[in-house]
Amino acid sequence: MGRQRSMRGGRWDLSWTSIGLCAMVAVGVSAASGCGGGDEDGSGGSGASTSSQGGAGGAGAGGAGGTGGAGGDSGDCLDPSTYADAFSIVDSTLCAVGVYTADVSLGSVTWGRHGGPLLLEVDNQHGDPAHLVRLSPPAGATGAMTSTVTTIETGTPAGSYFGGQALDLPFFDWTALSWTGAFPNTEGELLLVTNDTVTERYTVNGFYAATALAGRLLYTGLSLLGEGASGANALYAADSCGTADQNPRFLPEGDATCSAPVEVDSWGDFSGPLTIDRAGNAFAILPTFSDGQEARAYAAGQVARGAGATQGTTLFELPGFGDALAAMAPEGDAPGLVVFQPTDPATYDYLDPLATPYTSGATVQPQGEPAEVLRLTTPNTALALTTDEDNRVWVGLTLPGGVTTFVVLARR
Repeated sequence: MGRQRSMRGGRWDLSWTSIGLCAMVAVGVSAASGCGGGDEDGSGGSGASTSSQGGAGGAGAGGAGGTGGAGGDSGDCLDPSTYADAFSIVDSTLCAVGVYTADVSLGSVTWGRHGGPLLLEVDNQHGDPAHLVRLSPPAGATGAMTSTVTTIETGTPAGSYFGGQALDLPFFDWTALSWTGAFPNTEGELLLVTNDTVTERYTVNGFYAATALAGRLLYTGLSLLGEGASGANALYAADSCGTADQNPRFLPEGDATCSAPVEVDSWGDFSGPLTIDRAGNAFAILPTFSDGQEARAYAAGQVARGAGATQGTTLFELPGFGDALAAMAPEGDAPGLVVFQPTDPATYDYLDPLATPYTSGATVQPQGEPAEVLRLTTPNTALALTTDEDNRVWVGLTLPGGVTTFVVLARR
């Protein structure tokens, strides 16, 4: 049910599993059949982290604004034959400006502060160590990416499940990881890593998908940060407190200049993916067991650091579930696009990805129904989605020959 963990070179690339999905079931809902560099005022940097999809009972995809990826601009559209073995582009306003390969098995991908995709791998599905894999594209529009691996001893207890992604936060130079216990004991931790060391850790229940913006972490899960008991299935927020040099943290500890963690909005029966666009607008999808999934959108001001609870605008409702999600912010007269790969609710097959246009201001408003944006060359191909700092969507997939490939989409 959902994307599985895959093994490469003795390591596991983390993503969705049926166990992870079941671990996110909210309180009071029965398990499904088959389930067994920060700035000194503490407000965070000016960048934003974008996410792709939720992990196997843990962190969501995302990545901080980086130094810039490779690939061309909209004037450098590649010939469709360059990526024909992956998909065709249905939306005529988009084109591919980069195609890159990587010697990794595709898991959940985030955009790293180094200016390229970031993945999490572990030697053991249920314990240490964890490996941060940072991919760097070449200077041109095609070619092989290079990788840099950082190994981390996290102290994660045996029998627990790592979250699917690593998320570079745009403050305090932290990279966020997570782990959770197996259902029904879904208490776990958010881990904050500096270089190769876990420097902070917070109790949290069912931490699932995450993204970040200036001075704030957003995540879907089952409790406020710092609380172990399972609560509402919801979108939560935790604000940065302190400074990079003096007690950087997520809890106020009596500091009136930062807010306590907050439940932003609650709906659905279990957790789902979360992303933001480069303007700071946020998008979350929480599914139910019987009525499909609902995507809600939040304008940047509704989810900025210090903002309280709010109800998002319904962007779309679809059957089934899904885990690959990214957003391209509005530019000029062009509306924003939320790109999402749903799955078939009966077969769990991965379907062709859809895009929903939107505008943003005081609120985010959809500008039409979800429509096919890409057509997969090989049906039932799982995608990983993330957005870079140039507002381009990176589409990751494994080709039939086993080659992991990233196709970079930009507006024409």
